[in-house]
Amino acid sequence: MELLAALPTLEGLTNFLRVAIGLSLVVFFHELGHYAVAKWCNVFVERFSIGFGPILFSRKWGETEYAISAIPFGGYVKMLGQDDMDSSQMTDEEIADDPRSYTSKKVWQRMAIISAGVIMNVLTAVLFYVAAYMMGVEQAPPVVGHVAVGLPAWEAGLQTGDEITQVNDKDINSFTDLKLSVALSNGPLDVKIKKTNGDVVEQEITPDESGDLRILGIGYSQGLRIPSPKKLGGRSFTIPGSGAARAEPAFEAEDVIRQVGDQEVSEYYEMEDLLAERASETLDFYVQRKDAPADELTKITVPPTQFLELGLVMDIGAIKFIKQDSPAQKAGLKIGDKIVLVNERQVGPDIDPLRLSEVFSSLAGEKVVVYVRRESGDEPDAKPVDESEMPAGMEGTKGLTRIELTPQDISAWTERPATQDSPMTAPSIGIAYEITRTVLSVTEGSPADGQVEAGDRIQSIAYLPPEPEEGEETSEESKRNNKIEFADAEHPDRPTDWAYPFWLMQELRDHQVQLTISRAGESEEVTLKPVVLEEHEWYLPIRGFVLDINTYKLQTDDVGEAFSMGINSTQNKALEIFLTLRSLVRGDVSITNLQGPVGIAKAAYTISSHGMGELLAFLGFLSVNLAVLNFLPIPILDGGHMVFLCWEGITGQKPSQKVIEASTLLGMIFLLLLVALVMYMDIFVRILGWGAE
Repeated sequence: MELLAALPTLEGLTNFLRVAIGLSLVVFFHELGHYAVAKWCNVFVERFSIGFGPILFSRKWGETEYAISAIPFGGYVKMLGQDDMDSSQMTDEEIADDPRSYTSKKVWQRMAIISAGVIMNVLTAVLFYVAAYMMGVEQAPPVVGHVAVGLPAWEAGLQTGDEITQVNDKDINSFTDLKLSVALSNGPLDVKIKKTNGDVVEQEITPDESGDLRILGIGYSQGLRIPSPKKLGGRSFTIPGSGAARAEPAFEAEDVIRQVGDQEVSEYYEMEDLLAERASETLDFYVQRKDAPADELTKITVPPTQFLELGLVMDIGAIKFIKQDSPAQKAGLKIGDKIVLVNERQVGPDIDPLRLSEVFSSLAGEKVVVYVRRESGDEPDAKPVDESEMPAGMEGTKGLTRIELTPQDISAWTERPATQDSPMTAPSIGIAYEITRTVLSVTEGSPADGQVEAGDRIQSIAYLPPEPEEGEETSEESKRNNKIEFADAEHPDRPTDWAYPFWLMQELRDHQVQLTISRAGESEEVTLKPVVLEEHEWYLPIRGFVLDINTYKLQTDDVGEAFSMGINSTQNKALEIFLTLRSLVRGDVSITNLQGPVGIAKAAYTISSHGMGELLAFLGFLSVNLAVLNFLPIPILDGGHMVFLCWEGITGQKPSQKVIEASTLLGMIFLLLLVALVMYMDIFVRILGWGAE
């Protein structure tokens, strides 16, 4: 669908042709290998076809018919005595007596013919990679971007800007290398990390295996470049109503941020820390404009952005996750604890749970006394507090445990909730805690005042886009049903936390919200418009612009170095494919992750839009895939034929016709079922969205 949508444009047509030619070349070179060696061995080649099925165009040169067939996902060389559709030819004595038949040739010759396609794909993979590296290939470095709360990377203390340089003694050069190394591993990983301060540390991290792939729980790092509209699908690169949207002069696509205030920035994490520290200030951003000289910077003044609120103070829940070696862990906080007081201030009445993280950050380096409610308080290091020792206003409170800790100097909201299940975090002490959907209190004069009451429970929240102005159409993004339904007795697997819905309000600043609330057993809907509550003076740690993924161009002008890089990439990709197949057999990787022809074409089209270097590297990857998969010991594939030839070479006899026919039939059924599965995943799941939540 995306391919067809792009066809009317010149750029879309160019990319489509690039992809069509590139994918055809991968198949062509494979079949050319079979063809060339067959001719060298004096085998009669009846037909050389790109594609399968009905022939669309053919022409005969010499004794061979050259054809283009209707189904473009593959190709074949039809030789006398070797026809996958008619396996009986392999044991036909009359054909075997023909000196130009495939079956009349010596075993080593037939092995050479069968393996030639794979060998050709390996060679062309190297050449594709060589050309790609000489043109330049964009790579995402193995630098930590977003860290998913509660997953292994977060628990291990990885932070934005950390660079993972090795996994199990294997050098990691790109984010793709990192993902594959983790996904195809077994057991705990020995990870070498270069921290943002330059220190190099080694940690043992066990990936999460709850999904289809083993993951650490990190995302790509951001760069400092404003992306082009094409990369954003036409969406704006600023959040409506944010400081970035009110900047003077306006940001432009391809702007690169070089300086904020009086501080030069070269990495995203540097700017993130600075913006969090100076969230309430109007700041001057200095950007390098597209095509402007390197020393010519444009000053853009960006005001701060305040949090939008409904006026709801939600109740705090239990601690869900604790980082290793964090102040919280060292002090004795435990999963399941509910924080009740911080330095004699009650969480809820005195501290909004959404701002608890800021309270801890503001007390960095100081000793903080925390009281928690713990179901079992019999641990030696966490004896429950006697009622007489409780702070003023809390006399008579039972079952609290007193803990002392010292927060680190880490800003709040640097670990923002990214999914519906994300809890709230306090990074300065290393915890993630739940914020429930039970309303504790309502701020007087706020949008919720008079609409929502203390004790109400939020059942769902929907984000309603603004009505389009006259002559405008509602954007596709605004048409999305941004609705979150929370867990209940019938749907316990739904989200339970208020942190993500609250953060989503900050990103959809021009939207109203529709709450479904439960009160005294009855449900009621209320529509509210989030606003800035000036008396709170609460500022976001971001300015509201979208930034591109951090990348670097891997390029060389040295042909020898390019060949070395090409050979290395081919070897690594072949190993990764073998490991992927092993993981599929073991069940570590779901078969639903496989891409079919439509998925491959779609990926190639997307990659092609990034440049020829990226497309050539992708074609190199496909060539390696074709080489490895074709040599699997499955009847009807080259690897299956090689098994028969090995048997013949060892025993001196060809397999019987029954064995060949039965195994060929089984191989064909297996491949047809596999093709049907990946086509179903491509068309009905990935394109049409069937079965998607």
